[in-house]
Amino acid sequence: MKKILKNWNWFEIIFLVVSVVLITTCFVVGADKNWLSFVVSLIGVCGALFLAKGFVVAPYINATNAILYSILTYTQGFYGEMIVYLSILLPMNVFSIFAWFRNKKKENSVQVEINKVGAKEYVCLAAIAAVTTVVFYFVLKALNTNQLILSTFAFTTLAVATYLALRRSSFYAIFYMLNDVLLIVMWSITTANEGIGFLPTTLCFSLFLVNDVYGFVRWRLDEKKQKLKQEEQPENKKIKE
Repeated sequence: MKKILKNWNWFEIIFLVVSVVLITTCFVVGADKNWLSFVVSLIGVCGALFLAKGFVVAPYINATNAILYSILTYTQGFYGEMIVYLSILLPMNVFSIFAWFRNKKKENSVQVEINKVGAKEYVCLAAIAAVTTVVFYFVLKALNTNQLILSTFAFTTLAVATYLALRRSSFYAIFYMLNDVLLIVMWSITTANEGIGFLPTTLCFSLFLVNDVYGFVRWRLDEKKQKLKQEEQPENKKIKE
């Protein structure tokens, strides 16, 4: 716990404080209050920032958020979001708990070691994502899901992002960014139609977008540092000689 509290820079501290203040203000000021939306937003922001920092504890937080968010989406008829969170996001976060725990940085036990995913795996992932997107579209259509197109592509981007996070690839953040944009539009429409009670959730995904941009930059920089350290190890030097 001490290591987690120490490993923060000023941007991260300010971002977290501002996020909590904005979400809480929207909830308090709003006439229509949705407690579940408020709680999901707070947990989601913390989980996203912890993921951006590569903290091993992030999958625990995101698994909890997946359960709560699936309940929220069910109440709004976003069955695509609910299904993907329960059937894909939740299990992958559970797997990530074990995968990240086994691959902690040697010099920093609270952070995960970044992994480089090969080109073949990306090609296979793209093919699977394309097929499942088509299948999922018709499943959601049969369930009479609200905002069908947005829900379908939100499923694809989130599933790919969660898989890449499980694999400890820095490119997880790219697909989370795409997912954030889709969900900002989705929940903005919901807020306009259903009331300001859902504004915290809309704001939450806007904050996610900023966080995921930061997460991508941070992971890429950490990946370069990690590569330099590996090249400087005595074993690697002997191999080169």
